[in-house]
Amino acid sequence: MPFEERDEIPEDVLEDLMEAEKELEREIKPKGEGKRRYPSNRDIIEVIKRMANYAYVDPEEFPKLVREELEKEGFYTGLVTDERIWRLYQSLVRSKAIRDYLGVM
Repeated sequence: MPFEERDEIPEDVLEDLMEAEKELEREIKPKGEGKRRYPSNRDIIEVIKRMANYAYVDPEEFPKLVREELEKEGFYTGLVTDERIWRLYQSLVRSKAIRDYLGVM
């Protein structure tokens, strides 16, 4: 029997339907939406250490490559500066956590 205008949906049923619809929207929402996390120094250091395994990285391209790796991991890198990346790289070399594989120090 089709729904007719004179039929009314009880208010409690309508509220339940609206709540169920909101729940479905939350479940369906893609994971990519919303804010991305800003990387901490630890996150950047982990990427720098992984990049130490590459055979050769151009020092001029190094900060860009670090940002690209962070973005692949889902971080927001719009405010990660070259200076910050180089400062962390230098601190790793000085502490002998990695060798100066870029030859900049």
